Amino acid sequence: MKILNKRPHIGWCTIAILVLIMAAFCIAPVAADDIGGIQMPGAKNFDLILSNGLTKYFKFEGGGLNALHITTDPDEPYGQVTTTEEHSGVFYLTNTGGRGFDDDMILMIAVNGTISDDFAVHIRASGYRWTPTPVLNQPPTTDEIEYIDGSYEGTITRSDFAYRAQTWKPAGDNAPGNYPLYYGQDMSDTSNTFQLVFVDLNTGNLGANAMIPEMIDNGAVKIEYEIENLHGLASFSTYGWCNQSNQGQGISWTNRLSGAGSSGYAVMGVPESPGDFSTGGSGGTTESGYLGQENSAGSPSTLNGSVSLLPIAGTVAPLEAGSAAPLPLPATDVNGTVREATLYLFLSHSQQKGTGYGTEPSFSVSIGGVDLSPERTLTDREGGDHAPLSATLIYKTDPASIASGGTNLMVRNTGSGDAVFTCDGGALLLTVEDPALPSITYAVAECCDAIGVDIAGGVFEGDAVTRVFFDGPGDMDRISDSRLQVISTAGTDHDASADTIGFNDREWSGVFVRQGAVMSAEHLIADAVFPTSNAASAATDAGPEAAFVTRLFLLVYAGGEMDISETGSDWGGEASARSYLVEDAVISKITVRSAPGGAPASVSVGGTERPAGVPAAEGTVYAYRMLNLNGGSSAPLDMTVRFYVPASWLSEQGIDADGISLQEYRDGAWHSLRTEHLGHADGEEEYLADAVTASLLAIGSVASGGSIGGTATATPLPVDTDVQQSPMGVMVALGACAILILAKRR
Repeated sequence: MKILNKRPHIGWCTIAILVLIMAAFCIAPVAADDIGGIQMPGAKNFDLILSNGLTKYFKFEGGGLNALHITTDPDEPYGQVTTTEEHSGVFYLTNTGGRGFDDDMILMIAVNGTISDDFAVHIRASGYRWTPTPVLNQPPTTDEIEYIDGSYEGTITRSDFAYRAQTWKPAGDNAPGNYPLYYGQDMSDTSNTFQLVFVDLNTGNLGANAMIPEMIDNGAVKIEYEIENLHGLASFSTYGWCNQSNQGQGISWTNRLSGAGSSGYAVMGVPESPGDFSTGGSGGTTESGYLGQENSAGSPSTLNGSVSLLPIAGTVAPLEAGSAAPLPLPATDVNGTVREATLYLFLSHSQQKGTGYGTEPSFSVSIGGVDLSPERTLTDREGGDHAPLSATLIYKTDPASIASGGTNLMVRNTGSGDAVFTCDGGALLLTVEDPALPSITYAVAECCDAIGVDIAGGVFEGDAVTRVFFDGPGDMDRISDSRLQVISTAGTDHDASADTIGFNDREWSGVFVRQGAVMSAEHLIADAVFPTSNAASAATDAGPEAAFVTRLFLLVYAGGEMDISETGSDWGGEASARSYLVEDAVISKITVRSAPGGAPASVSVGGTERPAGVPAAEGTVYAYRMLNLNGGSSAPLDMTVRFYVPASWLSEQGIDADGISLQEYRDGAWHSLRTEHLGHADGEEEYLADAVTASLLAIGSVASGGSIGGTATATPLPVDTDVQQSPMGVMVALGACAILILAKRR
């Protein structure tokens, strides 16, 4: 399936991406370069990106499903559900709410299937416009409204669909992440994804409760549409923005699409090829197998214990027909009970040696002389129609045989003639139960996706990407930290610096570590996690001669469904650490470490000005912030603060990126705290600093030499590492993360 989103890049050998998520945090999206590059951060409380590039606040904290409707007749304001094959027509957006008006209307267009390059939908909207009143729930008067014939006239094309494909429309707390995009949608079909675009119609709508007589179309917004080259299903929804309402300022209303009172408007497209129309997910074919795929993770599992992914080195030379090769299984010094042991084997270059034509590999696998049968086999072609094949083999093994360690894994080519393939290696996924450890939730996505830039095959830079979608943790307060792990395979001629892993809108390059053909990476992603759904990716800029194959994604939330503050858990008798996202332009995250058994404190950021009577901090100050501490059964042991400084400000001030320090005001003096420069991302420099107390902070440059007017006593925290330490004695480091989470918090 062709993917045209903005994303990382990777090649064609064997990637196994394991996403271990151990804390959930929500961040702002970034712009897409073509289509669908932005992850919608949730179902409420975010800045909605419109087709004109501007934003409106999407609040939606109440019900919001009863006031707005879509109808084909403005004399029937409660509307109806319409599904039509007519690619041009008219419908109306109506209001039956008690307030009687919305100051501005938004039209959402959702399209599934493959959106062609020549797709277009022409929209013309007409309705009443007025200056929003500053008085709560007060509709405009007759003298204040003006009917605008053509308040919006424009054409929406493929490139205007900024949001990444998803199966749901945002509707606040109404089935968040699972509210349908059209009436009758099967929400269990996760393959039926839609691209979304939101159009500001530059007009409000008025209902009967506005008490304005003789309005054109009874105050409804008239929508005239014409669609060109639609091959999937196009569904329209209406959203209302209000300046003053009981729900506050923002978008808090949409038309109902589930149950009684539903109304909507959908247009059926014309399939690109003969056959019945389907509302299934987007697809597409290509001559090159190097084009990336989209995948969904399996159902998440929860346990008290740990999850480990251990790479397995493969063979150097191809296996000829009839030959076999032993692969040593990693030793596993397990503290606890192995609940599940899943073996993944990665084969590549399966072909007839004489012709080079790809063939399905014939193989057998055994452990200690006992043959194994794969539960699943996934394959992908390494190029065009006759190119060699790669395969990912999945085995559920006996935990007892794995836990003993030191056992050889035997892989045999059972083909005939000149059939050959290479066993690149594999990975062993172990889940270990240990009641003494905190709860974790994990999910695995298995894949086999050969990717690489193949200009001749129509695969360009940005198309060679594997993407996997995971459910979010929901209640992010119950999660402590998050980690993304990735495993791939690629030949020794592959330059890993061309490879990138990503999570939602973050990208990291240069993070792969090699063990033979197996390439593994790990990254902490706490600040990048969304509460409802998340996208992990692996991509390359490498060409076909040095591409690689994706194999596996694993997602783990440490903390799982357990709320530390409710259970009183001390995370195995150790000091507990809780991380909090901060809605601030400078500080993004604060981690508080509490004493064993003590209820963890919550933190927030208050004023941005230096209080009267407090002297200015030393050096050039970028920003002041007041750190507030709430709750907690005892004073925290220590804290860490993650913050950002614009690179442009540093340049203007002539300050080196390593010259920034966090200062803390206590005992009547400023103290310079230990500050680590994490790296550069999206025009900002990222830092991590230890804090001693909840107090006034100053971010800026200070002269070298440590403290100012005192000595800081913060104990360095192993923050943004796993609070839970794996009981595996040989837990392999899957990533050489030179930079911890280059995350831009807005």
